[in-house]
Amino acid sequence: MSIHSSSGLKQQRGVALITVLLVVAIIVVLATNMTGRLQLLMGRSINMQANQQGLWSAMAGEQLVFNVLEQDHKDDPQKVHLAQLWAREGMIFPLNDGALSGEVRDLHSCFNINALGAKAENEQTQKRPLPQRQFEILLRQLEIEDYVAEVLSYTIADWVDEDSRINGNFGAEDETYSSRTVPYITANGPIGDISELLAIEGMTPAIYREITPYLCALPELKNKLNINTIKEEHAQLLVALFDNKISVEDAKSLITSRDPEGFKSVDEFLSSPEISSIGTLADEIKEQFDVKSQDFMAKLTYTLDDQSFTLNSVYHRDDGGKLHVVSRQIGDDR
Repeated sequence: MSIHSSSGLKQQRGVALITVLLVVAIIVVLATNMTGRLQLLMGRSINMQANQQGLWSAMAGEQLVFNVLEQDHKDDPQKVHLAQLWAREGMIFPLNDGALSGEVRDLHSCFNINALGAKAENEQTQKRPLPQRQFEILLRQLEIEDYVAEVLSYTIADWVDEDSRINGNFGAEDETYSSRTVPYITANGPIGDISELLAIEGMTPAIYREITPYLCALPELKNKLNINTIKEEHAQLLVALFDNKISVEDAKSLITSRDPEGFKSVDEFLSSPEISSIGTLADEIKEQFDVKSQDFMAKLTYTLDDQSFTLNSVYHRDDGGKLHVVSRQIGDDR
């Protein structure tokens, strides 16, 4: 064999070897890519399965709360109080490989932020609507600076009221928000969720965290506080709703001395020594109180290993006494 033919054969073998190595490298890359995609798909599938399991487990909890609220109403249709089954705390139910926990909140044991949209009965007077004054008092009771409390009472009122007229000297309408880096306009209607407050002029995350335990968002433009479900740690609500006519100490005393099953009527509540000492109360103050509640929110969390799924369900009892689930929100934003 000649030297040239031997050299050509070696070159062919070299090219073939390189080709084989390239093919092997491509196969390895493809296999690695396919393995990565397969792992991703498996992860997604596991997450989807976990979410579905969490959803249906939370929905089961929602139905359980529904049944409890119905039973409590059947046992005592005239009152809602903290000795009833719905108000029990710290309950955990083992479910499949995980656990379901939940808590129910009376949405009439807090200040309805949408009440700030109410107008004064006589707009010719300079007196601000009662809910706006009450909200400012509440913020001051929570040690929010006087100036900030006043600004927020105006800006939130402008956000939820129906018109585009600036409220007082501190209000904020479309002109304020449309000039921002990401422009938007005011809702000019009721707030659907408390988290919407973060979009309002003057609100900060720190203030938001401080005040949200005292607030709720119901569609009506009035406050209706259940005097049987307000807790001692939220006594500032009573100070605010009484337009600063009672002290925090009197409010706490009123709550702690309350019968475990609450007051039988609003008249019994108003005849308490802490309140009767105030003197004559305006009708608009008296009308804010009740011993019943029509709206509740259940926060239901299903936990499996290190994963959790949260469902917030809102219940409303209509004037005919029928209970409905009116909204659901997935995720814990509080």
